[in-house]
Amino acid sequence: MAAKQVGQKVAGYIGPLTGVRVVELAGLAPGPFAGLVLADFGADVVRVDPTHAAFSSDSLSRNKRSISLSLKSPKGVAALQTLLSSPSSADKSLWRADVLIDPFRPGVLERLGLGPDKLLKSNPGLIIARLTGFRRDGPFGKMAGHDINYIALSGVLSMIGRKGTKPMFPLNTLADFGGGGIMAALGVLLAIIERNQTGKGQVVEVDMLTGARYLSSFPLMLSRPSTGSPTFSGPRGENMLDGGSPFYEVYETKDGKYMSVGALEPQFYKQFLTLLLANTDSSLIPKPTPTPDSQHDRDTWPTLSSFFTSAFQQRTRDEWSSIYVGTDSCCVPVLEPTEVDADGLSALEPGHKVSEDGSTPAPAPLLTRTPARSVGIWQDTETFYLDPGTATKEVMLAAGFSEAEIEDLIQDGAVRDTSTGKSKL
Repeated sequence: MAAKQVGQKVAGYIGPLTGVRVVELAGLAPGPFAGLVLADFGADVVRVDPTHAAFSSDSLSRNKRSISLSLKSPKGVAALQTLLSSPSSADKSLWRADVLIDPFRPGVLERLGLGPDKLLKSNPGLIIARLTGFRRDGPFGKMAGHDINYIALSGVLSMIGRKGTKPMFPLNTLADFGGGGIMAALGVLLAIIERNQTGKGQVVEVDMLTGARYLSSFPLMLSRPSTGSPTFSGPRGENMLDGGSPFYEVYETKDGKYMSVGALEPQFYKQFLTLLLANTDSSLIPKPTPTPDSQHDRDTWPTLSSFFTSAFQQRTRDEWSSIYVGTDSCCVPVLEPTEVDADGLSALEPGHKVSEDGSTPAPAPLLTRTPARSVGIWQDTETFYLDPGTATKEVMLAAGFSEAEIEDLIQDGAVRDTSTGKSKL
């Protein structure tokens, strides 16, 4: 099947967000991810790239289109303002945004003359999702930062890591995508629901520090010393779910790969331990033999940890997988990215093969009647990336600009159109 070209729609797709139009100002991870979620479920997301950009490294561009506008040009800013204004009463079919995703640092939109007050006055139904790392006010508000910095101030980073070692950050997933992108998408959806009742838009304020804290409510609540909870109230690396317990841990196997163990509940731990004992050389089993009844006896944890470590090293990952698959032991293999397909299936499942290059994660959740659309509705299926400006003319024509007006803007350097002679990776 031939790859679909930029700007080509797949006829007949109707999703839960079909009809919702989004302007996404080009940025880094959280803003693009929020746009990706909306686009996957049917929204028409138009990314605004700068005119000087010949290529965008944004890999979260699936199902989006791109226009190139110069926000350093008054005419470019005016063109953007048109896209964000209210639909004309004379022609409501003109392309106008329902949602703006603003990934800029505090004050940038205001300096462009596009602050929320002005935008909402021009378009009272507009939903403006504003993403910052730190809170917009306070001593950190105007500072540069990244995921690691936001979770550092959230109280969450200090909880992640091994006993006696420095805190360890979970890639850049917690703040950028959990506390940022997903929170922004959720906020937009809530604002759309509310707008359906009142007709009014609003600002959705998302800072990744607060978002990461909200996402981490469970561990943060149970980390309070007053709770006395064995789950998180002890020092880092000495609790139930942070590597302190031997039955919630990752173990290396004979082939240098890993198995994950999460046998928290007694009935699951019993199955896990029974199978481990039955498939381990008796010379490695400590005396007295571990029993399910001693699971929460912390005095036995160092011995159990050493035993589990030695036991898992006697077989390969796939051998242990075949032992535990289909059981309620909460013990499964740790897979590499290239071992899992788009739907989360692996070659360990009968009759299933995975590309050596891995795959792009499929949208979630699965809606049975109006599922997300697949890769390639707006762009080439063979690349993650979206060339800047490939839909400039298409979107501006839909917004009511004439061919002559667009050509004048191109000549002035206010916009750039790359719909002819598209570059390919």
